[in-house]
Amino acid sequence: MSSAKQDAESSPTKAPDANESLKRKGSDVTPEKGVLPPSQKRVVSPTAPAVQQGTAVIAGSGEDKFRSFAKVSWMQYNNLYTVRLAKLRGAALTQAQSLWSSEVPASNFLSSIDDKSKAAPGDLVIIGIVFKDMPKRSNVIEQYRDCQVATSCLPEEDIDKQENLCSEADEAWLEDATFRIKLNLDAERVAKLATGLVAAIRGTVTAKGTFDVKQICFTQGLASSPLPSPARTTAGPYLALLSGLNIGAPDEDVDARDRAVNFLLGKSGQSRCNSVERVMVCGGVYWVKELKDVPPGLDAADKVFAQLAEKLPVDVLPGHKDPSNLSLPQMPLHPYFFPTAQKNSQFKSVSNPYECTLGGLQILGSAGQPVRDMLRCTSISTPMEALTTCLDASLLAPTAPDTLITQPFDKADPFIIEKMPQVLFSAGHSKAEVEWRAAAPGSPGTLCVCVPAFHKHPAVVLVNLQDPRDVHIEEFGTQKS
Repeated sequence: MSSAKQDAESSPTKAPDANESLKRKGSDVTPEKGVLPPSQKRVVSPTAPAVQQGTAVIAGSGEDKFRSFAKVSWMQYNNLYTVRLAKLRGAALTQAQSLWSSEVPASNFLSSIDDKSKAAPGDLVIIGIVFKDMPKRSNVIEQYRDCQVATSCLPEEDIDKQENLCSEADEAWLEDATFRIKLNLDAERVAKLATGLVAAIRGTVTAKGTFDVKQICFTQGLASSPLPSPARTTAGPYLALLSGLNIGAPDEDVDARDRAVNFLLGKSGQSRCNSVERVMVCGGVYWVKELKDVPPGLDAADKVFAQLAEKLPVDVLPGHKDPSNLSLPQMPLHPYFFPTAQKNSQFKSVSNPYECTLGGLQILGSAGQPVRDMLRCTSISTPMEALTTCLDASLLAPTAPDTLITQPFDKADPFIIEKMPQVLFSAGHSKAEVEWRAAAPGSPGTLCVCVPAFHKHPAVVLVNLQDPRDVHIEEFGTQKS
């Protein structure tokens, strides 16, 4: 621990008071770290290809990646941040050097925040994990204090109704294994940040020990470019993305669902319906009034998926309020829910998030919880902006474990985007959105897709597996406000 006389703005510490309020504060969350003796230091390899747990090796990529992570034993959350920073620090440094090396001396790209006193005069570049202190955030312990059934108090229950946690009182900090420092930013820029992002920050240290920020970058900076005109594209084969069927809801539009199923089965007579090669149902399968309820649409969902699997491979992800574990990654829905569909080898119940390779394209995405949590923790206004921020930061779920429920992984962070996907999706949103993010010359770009919740916007997104820039949105009803 550094000197107790150190400026409070530079590194606040928590006073051990048994009567202290349980209200969450920045100093309660990430106190200053002391340097461990060499004998106690733990080294995390940033290039480890797998996670070793006992005698089992957990794969770092592929279709079983997220499924395997849920079997890891629970450890402390700070270890997850240690791994995250170790894995992404190099990429953030490379991006910072590409942007600022002509203006900032090489010696001023610091290896740790604590090295700021050794740097030459002028701008510095420091790298660490962002922490945003949000006074509006409720205290987790208070949520559990009076609960008899734990899940009835968790925020996932009413995620669509939760207010935004941002306020003008929010403060941003940057921290690594050696130090934490307050970032001097205007409220608008603080509001765009979220806890958990790995960032490179350019600026100067003030006399008070805070950091005046000039520029911020993440691990990469992909530019948006227009999608080609559909008239110039080839006719498939297509991956069909849909979500939020909400089967069993009192107000479910069964006719719209039937029209979508007929389209996917090639019965609608439209030109593209015969080019659909695979269907991915990205969460939101069932409607339930409360998490503890049995979904009333179990039989109907089984019949729909059995019908589709007769002709097409069908992957089904769990999502918000679906009968799977609450924390991310969510495990595949149990085969018991699909007594008919599971008899067909083309039907597959998969994890959320989900990663696979189709037609040579790397597909990665989630049922939407990470993006929705980004929206409530920042001033980001659209799901697409939140999704592209995740891509730029190489993190599928930046706010996990701070405000998004996940396990406290010890040796790996399952939400790091290890390999640039050609298709990145987030599901369960109010409308369909697509954006192409162009990479460096010679590298493939990424199609970002916000898949609409079918019960809000009855539509299916078709992505051409030969050219992911070829995207079509097929409508099957009237979009709800």
